[in-house]
Amino acid sequence: MEYTEEQLKKLRAVELDLYKRFSLLCRKHGLCFVTGFGTTLGAIRHKGFIPWDDDMDFLMPRKDYERFVRLAARELEDPYEILEIRTTENYVMAFAKLGRKDSEFLEEADLHIRYHNGISIDIFPMDYWPQDKKKRDRLAFRCYVLLRLCSLSVYPHPKLPADLRGWKRAMARTGCECIHHLLRFFRITPRRLYRRYRKLALSTTPEEGGHYVTDLCWCWPRRDGMIGLQYEEKGLFTPLMTPFEDTEIPVPEQYDSYLRIAYRDYMTLPPVSKRHSHKPAVLRFPDPLLPGMTQEQKSE
Repeated sequence: MEYTEEQLKKLRAVELDLYKRFSLLCRKHGLCFVTGFGTTLGAIRHKGFIPWDDDMDFLMPRKDYERFVRLAARELEDPYEILEIRTTENYVMAFAKLGRKDSEFLEEADLHIRYHNGISIDIFPMDYWPQDKKKRDRLAFRCYVLLRLCSLSVYPHPKLPADLRGWKRAMARTGCECIHHLLRFFRITPRRLYRRYRKLALSTTPEEGGHYVTDLCWCWPRRDGMIGLQYEEKGLFTPLMTPFEDTEIPVPEQYDSYLRIAYRDYMTLPPVSKRHSHKPAVLRFPDPLLPGMTQEQKSE
């Protein structure tokens, strides 16, 4: 489904409220976080959301991420919830989501999932990244395989690459089903696989990584090795408060370096054909839209 202007406005209002709850909890406990991906780009280029974007992403050092997950599970009150692979049944991603229990947001490819997915913001742990390319590729590939197995341990039909067609797609689908049934037979769960993933993610020391970090959740194999963007830790986790919609948001102090690595010429708008959002097949807003909002305020 395509968003109406009103839907996009409401969606962003809920996400901004989630950001403020997230920020409040982090400030209370002295946890470090900055914006990531399109949220950083939107803050610098548009002073808010990218006009066609519909989500918010944040990055945390691994140690702060681990504390946040524990604290959120203990301190968040209804209608807020934390989704995380170690505490949420059938959730298989290696990053956390802070969401609203009284909402729904499902893309077409996610209609099969077996956990509640409301409107949410994404929170990614960043881990040290080996300087040696062979070690880096080996680490990223092993993490990649473990995360694919996490998904297959619950879901027999994961989303396949769009360019995989014909007999190759049929073979991949059959292979996924076979792996799924083997994992289920041997009772290998996402939590068990995630423990191995986390051990690998924590295996690089700051000295071995040269103080460079990456998001191991999104490493992908390519013919010349693994794709994984590396960022200097110091410049990444020094927050710079920047206007964002009706509030302020912490972007990396060295945002120019971060955005050039991620997007290159980031101030130039992409062609219309490359302006993507996460268009939902199912979208339900909280009622009222935000805690404490009256019906009169909601209809303004």
